[in-house]
Amino acid sequence: MKPYPSIPRATGQSFHEIPNAYIFDKLDGRNIRVEWSRKNGWGKWGTRHRLFDASDKEFAPAIPLFEQVYAEPMTKIARDNRWESVTAFLELWQPNSLGGVWVPGEPYTLTLFDVAPYKECQMGPKEFMKAFKDVPTAAFLGQVNWTRGYVEQVRSGQIEGVTFEGVVAKAGEKHKLVLSKAKQQRWVDALLARYGEAEGKKLAES
Repeated sequence: MKPYPSIPRATGQSFHEIPNAYIFDKLDGRNIRVEWSRKNGWGKWGTRHRLFDASDKEFAPAIPLFEQVYAEPMTKIARDNRWESVTAFLELWQPNSLGGVWVPGEPYTLTLFDVAPYKECQMGPKEFMKAFKDVPTAAFLGQVNWTRGYVEQVRSGQIEGVTFEGVVAKAGEKHKLVLSKAKQQRWVDALLARYGEAEGKKLAES
């Protein structure tokens, strides 16, 4: 089952500008993977690091949410594109989850943010938006030049449409796909206030 790649943070000497980047809202939750094949349908479930099933106390809520919202329309998309298999990447989140930590009793939402067809990397942002325009996805916030100046605007909370955590930038396609992410300072401050310096910093850098 394909894992989702680690997205570089837009900080320090490793920062790279990205011309004409597609910007998406980054939801604060936990990464879920779901695999479809022509033979088995949506038959395999996983977090970023392990598989799970309907007996899992932590991640089982993702399964009925996916079946209610995504299973039927995404099966049609997969068949229309003649994919043999595909891995969908989604965020399982709550209104007040922070640093991916659940709030007991709050409802969950599952939101699609990326897809990797059989034997391919994640789809490029333009292709992804076209293919999945009729299902709920992470909000597209516009196309900009990803510069240190723009990242500073994200950090200081100047970008409209960001729910809380920050944004993800995407550009290119297939093996030339480029990803980067930036966080809002108020989100980082909230982590530090709730979880303390050591744990908050660890979550902020994840």
